[in-house]
Amino acid sequence: MAERGSGKKKDRQQYLLLNQDLKAQSYRPVYLLYGEESYLKTSYKRSFREAFGGKDSMNYSYFEGNVELDELLSVLETLPFLAEGRLVILEDSGFCRHSAPERLCAYLPKMPKSSHLMLIEKEVDKRNRLYKLLDQGGLCCEMAEQDERALSAWVARILKKEGKRIRPAAMALLLERTGKSMEHILTELQKLSAYLGERELVEEEDLDAILSQNAEDRVFEMLSELGRGNRAGALCCYRELLAREEAPMKILALFRRSFNQLLLARECVEKGRNERESAGILGLKPYIAGKLMAQARHSTTQDLKERLARCLRYDAAIKSGKLSDRMAVELLLLS
Repeated sequence: MAERGSGKKKDRQQYLLLNQDLKAQSYRPVYLLYGEESYLKTSYKRSFREAFGGKDSMNYSYFEGNVELDELLSVLETLPFLAEGRLVILEDSGFCRHSAPERLCAYLPKMPKSSHLMLIEKEVDKRNRLYKLLDQGGLCCEMAEQDERALSAWVARILKKEGKRIRPAAMALLLERTGKSMEHILTELQKLSAYLGERELVEEEDLDAILSQNAEDRVFEMLSELGRGNRAGALCCYRELLAREEAPMKILALFRRSFNQLLLARECVEKGRNERESAGILGLKPYIAGKLMAQARHSTTQDLKERLARCLRYDAAIKSGKLSDRMAVELLLLS
């Protein structure tokens, strides 16, 4: 089971219930995971999926976005194959934010005991009828942004597993540089562990060496922040790059390359390709391809094409003297 953080008291209680269900292999009819922290949602999604036999199991089904309700209900109605239960995950449907289908709301109380439905959403409306049904009949768990105390404890546990420890001042610097995205922090910890080698103690100098060397990572983080609707976070990343004297034209070029990669990743998602197949198409390692695919799921092809076209227009405007390079990047982040 993946390492997870623990935020507010209520959040910790909800995580505890999820972990208890996984440990006891005793599952509720319905679950709802929602909130901004994508790492936690992905982590629990993976743990529940593995509990039902993994991606290729005949007792696991995954739906995303606009779903054919007849197909969803048909899968939920199907008895499990040589097992006690079946898991169906529905992600980014918007059913808990907008009006949920009446048929789904009416069906859930009658769903076979062998079927388990997990919805994963970014935002919910707690006045929504489906939300209330899920809360009454199962478990609704908010995967919120973790506070500094929880993140520090989580980082310390990860480092301990690697046989390493970190000074308090270095921990504060790590969180200051990386922000609160657990996925981004984990990526930086992996690089940090490789950099340290056999050395045990993490010093501030190590973070200076690792965290400030990769403009590509910060651009990727900016795109992630934009995907979450956090323009302020994206602008903060941009100002950090400017403070490190990264040229705005270089940043714009990295944006253009990233949008091209995301378009390819989106095509891979739509064609149902796995990480390894997508990695070959994208020319990247499977882990990086997986991150791109995860990010591409939160944008439409049309949106990515428009952002890429905007990059090209701003590039032309810079070269013709109609726009400064710094202003071009800021407009891109704000549009």
